[in-house]
Amino acid sequence: MIDQEHSGNAMKSPMRALILLLLLAQFALALQYSFRNPLGEAPDEADHWAYVVQLATARTLPVGPTLTQAKHPPLYYMGAALFAALDEPAIDFFRPNPAVNLASGAGYSPNFFQHGAVETPPWEGPLRAYHLARLWSVLLGTLTLAATATLARVALPRLPLLPIVAVALLGFMPEFLFLSGSVTNDMGAACWGALALWGGLRIYRSGGRMQGAWWTSLALAAGFLSKASSVALWPVVAAAIALGALTVAPRGQRWAWITWRRMIATGIAIFLPALLLVLPWLLRNLRLYGDVMGMRMARQTIDQRTTPWTGADTLWLLRGWFISFWGKFGGAGHIAMAGWLYGVLAALTLLALLGLLLLWLRSGWQAARWPLLLLAGAAGAVALAMARYSLIALGTDQGRLLYPAAAAIAILLAAGWLEAGNRLRRARVVAGIIVVAAAALGIYGLWGVIVPVLGST
Repeated sequence: MIDQEHSGNAMKSPMRALILLLLLAQFALALQYSFRNPLGEAPDEADHWAYVVQLATARTLPVGPTLTQAKHPPLYYMGAALFAALDEPAIDFFRPNPAVNLASGAGYSPNFFQHGAVETPPWEGPLRAYHLARLWSVLLGTLTLAATATLARVALPRLPLLPIVAVALLGFMPEFLFLSGSVTNDMGAACWGALALWGGLRIYRSGGRMQGAWWTSLALAAGFLSKASSVALWPVVAAAIALGALTVAPRGQRWAWITWRRMIATGIAIFLPALLLVLPWLLRNLRLYGDVMGMRMARQTIDQRTTPWTGADTLWLLRGWFISFWGKFGGAGHIAMAGWLYGVLAALTLLALLGLLLLWLRSGWQAARWPLLLLAGAAGAVALAMARYSLIALGTDQGRLLYPAAAAIAILLAAGWLEAGNRLRRARVVAGIIVVAAAALGIYGLWGVIVPVLGST
């Protein structure tokens, strides 16, 4: 059977060049999404921008529920504010659309704000500041992909095509491009989540030692300080440390003191600095709102669920996550791609799951099982955290809420498809098809959906 296991040194440079080319292509396309999507027409984008303006002009954190995104930690907004402060950030240019109507048919008016020639380049003042803040998201998106490539290589080194396919899949995914071109803290969660998982898998590969993974503490803290749901990745990294120590321990000494000592030492080295970095935010929440996560205040900024959870709610949540993870645009996630596309993507997702099962059962590939479980655990942990949040909040059926594990999800899908292609002895062909199809899908999302519906201003 032709396989992808052999990865000669001669292939490394061309593969790095191809990944770099994909990163540049994604950066350019994300810029187009940023330029073409009218300002404020992404989920909660005007509210995110208000947070950025507060930091850039008043240089103080927002307090209380008046500014709805004040419930979020500040790290993403600090970066966006640094970019926006290069010009004159302000929020008074927004003009609500009085005729907004999200129902299809006569009177359909999907924009939440009015737009005009003032939004066409070259921009000036607040509009240029806004686009500079969007540039921060674009850069985070590209950095997410670079981390995804390295995470894929560390997790499953016997699949040398995996970094290329995973980068193309996530980088050209219409929703990822849409958010990469928007002011939203979801891009911070995606970036730091990918870096934290890369560090965790690097520690696993080092037998539970922190060799070459110095950034893991910083990434865990930065993820939490960008979006609190990223804390779901902390136990996944802890599991990577424990599994790494166990896999290198002699069979009869897996629970000996030397193994425990390595787990504890690495755990302290990773989690103590991360906890110290997030502690000021937790203490601030406790002082202002009476609980470390600030949930009392956050409840005042959300539409709260008032009915018991049902099976129909579970289906609603899963369906919404799936559709909007691939692409559903606009301020309320109300603009879908062609319906048949989601059917094709559903079939391809099932194929990827079958491929993952085949990879799991593959003879001689037992060493790949723990990395697969860790990646799946990352996706599952974030999904569980958001499912629990859905018990108190409405409107959580948005795939972007899974972005702390976006890199892990893309790698799992790519690995499943590559294994299916490998079984057909066509892994390279499958990889090429995925790259081309992903790029086409990203182009379609902008010029086939967003620009015709929301306008090109």
